[in-house]
Amino acid sequence: MKLDLVKQELEKVYLRSPEWIPTSQREILWQEPEPNTWVQLLEQPSEYSADQALLLCKCGEHEWVAWVPEHGEVILHEGQFYGL
Repeated sequence: MKLDLVKQELEKVYLRSPEWIPTSQREILWQEPEPNTWVQLLEQPSEYSADQALLLCKCGEHEWVAWVPEHGEVILHEGQFYGL
């Protein structure tokens, strides 16, 4: 049973996005995002936009509506950002 619990915890972290690969200890320690918080984007939506976004509201099981300065409103998958 202990192995199942470990597997479930790892799935919460590593199965957020098929292309997500942790690059630091900070990214491995995933916490559920909350509305009205700033997050660091792994990729900018455009070369002129900010590299951070403000989460507005959840719009799916793993998706958020967010606002990116110098770009506007976007929908982000949880694998596209991490908490600050």
